[in-house]
Amino acid sequence: MRNIKTLLRLMAATTLITTVASSIVACDFETKGPILNGKYAKLLGWYSDENTSLINQELKRDKTTGKEKYSIEADDTKIMMTNFKNSLLNANEIRNPNQAKDADAAAFLKELGITSGSENEEYSSDDVKKITTLSAKITSTEAGKTEENNTGTDFKVLAGTCQIDIISKDDDSVVKSYTINTAKNDGLNISKIVITKLISDKNSLKLTAAQVFKQGESVADFKLVINSESKQKQFDSLVQILNTNVSTQFHARVDDGPLVTGNFRNLKVYLAIYFGDVHLLPRIDCGIPPTV
Repeated sequence: MRNIKTLLRLMAATTLITTVASSIVACDFETKGPILNGKYAKLLGWYSDENTSLINQELKRDKTTGKEKYSIEADDTKIMMTNFKNSLLNANEIRNPNQAKDADAAAFLKELGITSGSENEEYSSDDVKKITTLSAKITSTEAGKTEENNTGTDFKVLAGTCQIDIISKDDDSVVKSYTINTAKNDGLNISKIVITKLISDKNSLKLTAAQVFKQGESVADFKLVINSESKQKQFDSLVQILNTNVSTQFHARVDDGPLVTGNFRNLKVYLAIYFGDVHLLPRIDCGIPPTV
């Protein structure tokens, strides 16, 4: 039944953009280091257990002039907040504060080239200073696959990976690079992003005869074009990320009003935009199509 409804809807809609690329363009992703041991990731607060990442993925916008685009990136909030000393040493304990918290912490510090102590022996003052000056940053992301999240109004992104550089703040040198997992995200707020940031109202669109928005013209021939060139680039990049097609429908009312079929007539119409089966809300008041 759903497939029949979808077919009927698409017969009355115009497919504007179809992508055949991978759901995520990952050309900027480079493998720099080994997979970080889940035990170490848990110590640092990046995983909730050895296998479950807490590093979320979110939709981000590149505001660089000429590049304007969306991408799915790893959220660096938890990465930037990491305190290596408190995470790996008994820093908050009165006795033996500069010993490793446990054998896993000692093993991780050894990977980072810090070897003067262990879980049973305090690290030297120089090594404690090195640990204190460690920081981390995300250098690149390979996002998970995007899929509809079954709400009809949004997309989700499955678990992916990202590259982490552990850095010495003393000289900004990279101590070690790792690959870690990212968590899935069940809501990218695609509807909100498109409607509020890209297409806020009819003035955001080119509703002209050239786009076949005119009384007497076929509804199915309408072309969705955004007025702003930079926002059009963002829109196109979003379509590519989602690996889907975009289609449009016109309705006689903003709510569940009847579908407008055939040609535009002398009545107010409301535009509904679809990314695949995901419909963006609210519908956009396009007014009455012009006669010329």
